[in-house]
Amino acid sequence: MEQLSLIIIVVALLAVFFGMGVAERRRYLKRVEQELKERYGKRQDKKIPSSRFECIPAYFRKHASDTAIDDITWSDLEMDRLFVSMNLTCSSAGEEVLYHTLRTPLFEEKALKARAEEIAFFKEHEDERLKLQLLFAGMGKNERYSLYDYLDFADEMQGGESLKYHFLAPLLVLAAIIFLFVQTEIGVLGVVFSIIFNMAWYFRTKGKVQPYIITLKVIMADIKAATKMKQMQLPVCEAKQQELTEALGAMKGFGGGDSGIFSSGAAGGDPASLVADYINMLLHLDLIRFYSMYRKMQQHREEIDVIHGSLGYFEMLIAAASFEEALGAVCTPQFDGTEKADEIWHPMIEEPVKNSYALKGSMLLTGSNASGKSTFLKTVALNQLLSQTLYFACADEFHTDFHRIYTSMSLRDDLEHQESYFMVEIRAMQRILEAGAKEGAKIACFVDEVLRGTNTVERIAASTEILKYMAQQGYFCAAATHDIELTSLLEEVYENYHFSEEIKDGDVLFNYRLQEGQAQTRNAIRLLSVMGYEESIIEHAEDLAERFLKEGVWQK
Repeated sequence: MEQLSLIIIVVALLAVFFGMGVAERRRYLKRVEQELKERYGKRQDKKIPSSRFECIPAYFRKHASDTAIDDITWSDLEMDRLFVSMNLTCSSAGEEVLYHTLRTPLFEEKALKARAEEIAFFKEHEDERLKLQLLFAGMGKNERYSLYDYLDFADEMQGGESLKYHFLAPLLVLAAIIFLFVQTEIGVLGVVFSIIFNMAWYFRTKGKVQPYIITLKVIMADIKAATKMKQMQLPVCEAKQQELTEALGAMKGFGGGDSGIFSSGAAGGDPASLVADYINMLLHLDLIRFYSMYRKMQQHREEIDVIHGSLGYFEMLIAAASFEEALGAVCTPQFDGTEKADEIWHPMIEEPVKNSYALKGSMLLTGSNASGKSTFLKTVALNQLLSQTLYFACADEFHTDFHRIYTSMSLRDDLEHQESYFMVEIRAMQRILEAGAKEGAKIACFVDEVLRGTNTVERIAASTEILKYMAQQGYFCAAATHDIELTSLLEEVYENYHFSEEIKDGDVLFNYRLQEGQAQTRNAIRLLSVMGYEESIIEHAEDLAERFLKEGVWQK
């Protein structure tokens, strides 16, 4: 009788915990839904832990193409900031595919138009959008590793043969419970011993195989979300949904309905998850199940990749829809082979100055420091990238061609490899020239201060020939320089534009307006006066500059 009462108490406690878990889960989903409604259509500002940022590119590395945005270009354009501003994702899959999308320009307008239609669907259908987002929230994010990192870890495990002995753990508990009915005192001691022994054994093993258990948790969460999404029968992305259906069919039976075993650690942290943790500690169900599922997981890596990537693609579309809404007035780019923009602006500046240009070839920018040259180069490059990934541009009109996009802008000394700034710079420029030698779409390159790491004479000579070569090879090149000599040396292949400033009442005023022609003002020396330098220094400097411009040589 006492044993029956004990069992009833245990069952009742488990029921209470289960009920609490269900209630907490419902409250959690309500909070998530409300938060998603509030965040949609706004720039995102949630910081991403550095550990997570290190693993986000894993999907991109697995699927990277030769025409993808390289690390230098990504860094120069401050794409991490743009990524964070777009990141309305709730799952690792969505986050990883969003990153991959921004680094992978497309080169067919048909594919871009199809993507734009998919993005538009989620702008117009809030109910479907929220249902999917709640599915993705259930998948959650792992802060330390990507699924692909875990799959690589699993390769190193070589089957985990030692895990097959963990089936003894539930048998030990069962034997102790049976002894409760035969000999209560021995049974109680047996239960205590089995709990202590199993938990010690579990933690000793779990520390070694934790990455592999998490691998299955992620896969099971993906399969669960994909199965629910399949039931929704969304009238969008039919090809992706077909791929998903086929991959799920191949994975049929994976997990055997035991996904709850691997559910701990999912988003929400509810009591039911804690119960699952303690059950696994006691009975080793996750370790046993992992052993039986491991080989099947290895056989279906392609399907796992399809499921993970397809789920991520849908969430990427939602994030893109939100970001487009946040930006407001954007335009559809025109891939007509011209280089022209009307009222183009930078997507990461809250109150940007808009500019316009119409080019027959490449562009050479002049102007003083802080006048707007670098920001303008980034503005054009970012809109080129957005046009070829999400099919919109931040402008009233944006005309361009399909380009492989490269930059050389925010370089620095490479202390790790003991390379000077100049060596880093010429390597960066060389990679652009090598890319241009390959077949494919032509290059769009954005260069800020060519070869600034060397002396004036060699810089002007080398810069002239490098920029001339790029233009002659059909590159679209937008380059900024302080070397006014380049404006005449390159005037046959580059169109001159400039930014200027005004010194008024002892202050420097920038309007950030792009103007045709080369810079005419020489305010750099006058800025010394604004900063309080001795007037004699300023007068002598201006005299030296004036004589050089007239005579072409420096006078002592």
